Amino acid sequence: MKKTLLCALALTLALGTALPGAAALTRGPAAGKTVKVGVIADVTGSGAVYGTMQKNAYDLANDDVKTGIIDAGGASLSFDVEDAASDPAQVVNLMQKFTTDGSTPLVLGPTLSGEAFRAFPIAKAANFPVMGTSTTAEGVTAIGPTVFRDSLAESQAIPPTVARVQQTWHAKTVAIIYGDDNAFTKTDGDLFAREFQKTGASVVDTETFHIGDKDFGPALTKIASKKPDAIAIGGLFPEATQIIAQAGKLGIKAHMVGGNGLNSTQMYQTAGPASVGVVVGAAWYIGGKYTGNLEFVQRFKAKYGTTPDQFAAQAYAAAQVVASLVKAGAVTKDAMLAGLRNVRVVQTVLGPIAFDQNRDVKAAPVVLKIVKGGFAYF
Repeated sequence: MKKTLLCALALTLALGTALPGAAALTRGPAAGKTVKVGVIADVTGSGAVYGTMQKNAYDLANDDVKTGIIDAGGASLSFDVEDAASDPAQVVNLMQKFTTDGSTPLVLGPTLSGEAFRAFPIAKAANFPVMGTSTTAEGVTAIGPTVFRDSLAESQAIPPTVARVQQTWHAKTVAIIYGDDNAFTKTDGDLFAREFQKTGASVVDTETFHIGDKDFGPALTKIASKKPDAIAIGGLFPEATQIIAQAGKLGIKAHMVGGNGLNSTQMYQTAGPASVGVVVGAAWYIGGKYTGNLEFVQRFKAKYGTTPDQFAAQAYAAAQVVASLVKAGAVTKDAMLAGLRNVRVVQTVLGPIAFDQNRDVKAAPVVLKIVKGGFAYF
């Protein structure tokens, strides 16, 4: 009996079916080589709520490549995370460093769309492949033919989100508040206005703010005077949480909807009970049944003591895409670029993804609502 079991195990290993946590047995053209991937993320600064999750996801990916959970065809991958500290100058310096060091074939990041508009032209000039994992503003991939993203653009997520919420809310009047000094938040402001108007709703007030603002009382009081059925927020985490919390203190009862900037698991913790029921368009759901997703969530929580958010999932999916390229033999920037241009479908924690002719990700959005401690389907 023991001999039979040993023979069966030997046959299983010979066929390349790795046990969970075992080293990958696939041998690709790059087997034995080490590939360093540059990552630019806001681990500190105003974007840290997103960038820290990204860093953690890449650190987990480093572990998972070593154990074979992520299959890189026998190659070693190292995701080298550098902190841009939410500093535009640092973002530029890091992109220049990675594109000229001669040992980095691909860069993932930076965290914010505004940073991408500064950094990606450098990659374009160097004919260097880059992939945004959280840069969702309009025009990001239009920067150049070497720019890809696995994050859904706001133009892909907001229209179906507005359509879904209007099926439930039937809002006739909408107020919009957005940041007018940031590429991402301006995109949200424009898209929310356009999409709500398409449903027949009237925009009764539009208010703007700047990054770093903390007092939204005057703007919210003006919005409240218009008695809108819904309020659309185009903001990043620091400002969006304050808008929601302050709206709650003012007793504003209008439904609220936001863009990608609200997709942090810390929304309820920071904005409080007023955030419950706020709807967001997302690229990922923590309970999604895609291959490996639930296991990813479990490993992430075990390693960091907290659940991952969409930004972590998109970063981890980018690591899975890179591993698929390396498994096929891509170890240079030219090979990485060719590989990205020829991606058909890669199975990731976001689900099966590919890139369209504009180098934007081809994937389906999900519509979520904030609940205590996280998100649920809306």
